[in-house]
Amino acid sequence: MKIYAPNIHLYAFQLYKASNFYIESLTKEKIKLWHKANDIIKNTLQQPLNLTQSIIDIQHEPKGSRIDLIKPENVKDEDYSIPVYGEIHQNNHNQNQQFLIKGFVYPIKIQDSYGLWLNLRRPEKDVDETSLTKYVDISLLTELNPQNCLTFIPNENHETNKLFLGQTLLITAWLTQEHKLNQTKPYDIAQECLTAIFPNTDRKPEFNRQGELFGSPIFEYGLFSQTENYQHIIIWLFRDRQADVNFNKCYQQLFDLFFFRCKIVKAFQDSRIIYHQIAAAYDDIENTIEQIKSNTQSDNLTTEILNQLTNKLKELSKESLKYTRLLRNLKDYQNTIDINRNNYQEKLRQINAATEEDNLSILEIFYKQDCQRFYEQINSDIGYFEQGLTLLEQAIASIRGIVEIEQAKREERSLEAERKLERTVQILGIGFGGGAIVSGVVTQHIDKPFAPINFKYPVHPLVLSLLWSLFATVIFGIVAWFVTKPKNSKSKEDTN
Repeated sequence: MKIYAPNIHLYAFQLYKASNFYIESLTKEKIKLWHKANDIIKNTLQQPLNLTQSIIDIQHEPKGSRIDLIKPENVKDEDYSIPVYGEIHQNNHNQNQQFLIKGFVYPIKIQDSYGLWLNLRRPEKDVDETSLTKYVDISLLTELNPQNCLTFIPNENHETNKLFLGQTLLITAWLTQEHKLNQTKPYDIAQECLTAIFPNTDRKPEFNRQGELFGSPIFEYGLFSQTENYQHIIIWLFRDRQADVNFNKCYQQLFDLFFFRCKIVKAFQDSRIIYHQIAAAYDDIENTIEQIKSNTQSDNLTTEILNQLTNKLKELSKESLKYTRLLRNLKDYQNTIDINRNNYQEKLRQINAATEEDNLSILEIFYKQDCQRFYEQINSDIGYFEQGLTLLEQAIASIRGIVEIEQAKREERSLEAERKLERTVQILGIGFGGGAIVSGVVTQHIDKPFAPINFKYPVHPLVLSLLWSLFATVIFGIVAWFVTKPKNSKSKEDTN
């Protein structure tokens, strides 16, 4: 199947600063976008690009929300892109054919990110700029994506790749007269274009939705359910000149539109990572609470259990900080989606104004349905996981209360033991002291208390002295017991 003037637009974006990642020290040589552009041109046109040599020093680039990055000396006719061209050899039906390919590479800084717009196309006009180029087989698209070079595959082990926001691959082509005569379905043509771009079925995204834009059929591929291998592909088949004219009127707004779209999708993807982390933390909290319940079922807690509870209190305090941070990150992603959804909507308004086209439903459906679903999903997650924060606070308060009560009980028991010991000492002191006094008095009134034992006396004086001492000790001890006996505290009635 043949098409006319196929055109590939790659839009890719990468953060250059983030609140949780210090990247001011990144040089232009370390930015993934520029190296990827070099690789694509080398793999497709077998030419060196050396994009970093054409870009201004990003450490001293001018301030602003939108900055063209091409050095002024490389700008011609106010064109801040780098033109590329070359030939592609294709062996089709045992014929070795050569096709002229043109394009450009446009690097830019937009808000907090770097953006790359890379274009490869089969020109509509031949080298002489007068005659139209011939139709080409759809398989030519395969030659424009050798080794899947048009797809960014972030390496999770590399820190700079964590900043990669995403990409959109837009393929445009003109429907031929043959398509119209044979009434070939545009969907079938789009599917064949997709297969040509991604001959490896593992990399080919699933069909998502279709519609019309500027009067021409457009097809979108890539499902958000395929988070790990998500790719956003758009195939747009021009029926007439009007679609191409309108595209040229709003190409800058479309670039920004895809930028905000990538930021929204990236925020949702990152929120799913946080979701799994906070879900695991939530499960840990519930398990901790169950352990606390099982360890505190007994009224009498051992010292070992009390120490365990004290350690658990320290762990939960740290867990509370971690959990709060994860919950805050989840809210930050929700806020990012909300902000960029509004930016996306504003760009749609600008496209509508530039093209005077009212039917932008294929582009509107993203913020009306997908963005809303992302926002509500995160909002639901936040509502659910905020219960975990309440559980944490309750668990910490419960453990602290149990520990404080048990410590108070132990202090009370210790004070009670001290009071009993003090009373015992007082009773013994008074008893023995009184007995000693009585013994001394009795001894002074008994003649010869140390005389030899003589049975003419009923009781020997020494024995009699000891008996009087013992008797006095008991009497004074009893008196001391009554005197030191604690008084029962009377309850006071409430006067209210």
